[in-house]
Amino acid sequence: MSNYLEDSLKDKLKQLRFYENEIKVKWGNSKRIYKMVGVDFEIKFIKAEQLLKKSLREDSPKKQIAMVEMMIRAFEQLNIKCEESGYNMIQPNVRCFNFDKKTVLVCDTDDEKPLLEKIHKDEKDIMIFSIEELLRCIPNDFMKAKELLSKLDKSVNFQRINYV
Repeated sequence: MSNYLEDSLKDKLKQLRFYENEIKVKWGNSKRIYKMVGVDFEIKFIKAEQLLKKSLREDSPKKQIAMVEMMIRAFEQLNIKCEESGYNMIQPNVRCFNFDKKTVLVCDTDDEKPLLEKIHKDEKDIMIFSIEELLRCIPNDFMKAKELLSKLDKSVNFQRINYV
């Protein structure tokens, strides 16, 4: 019997992770989402997430399944609240990041930026970049260094560029 419950729990957790990912793809990062739904809903949602985490650590599989189902309903309500908020969904070719406590939308090309600016014109706390724009900001010496290092090892990463 516990095997069946454990399999059911795994299936429910997969479903939950699917909803979680879908929400982030459609609406962006947590900061943007919570701004859309308001503080009251944010508090309830975070409390539900905490209850789920506690349950996954301490409870029986049957109770865990019930908590996962509760969280799935919470994500469904979150999606409804986001739709009702008047904010626009994130476009399929755009990614949303939280960088230095700011919400940043990044599209691929400069040609896509005007449409994003039009779609998100009413969002005050958002910055929009294209990857092309970000690449132009990288100094030539860093590009040359990356090129040289990439010839040695493709996994080389810059963490941050600080100017003195």
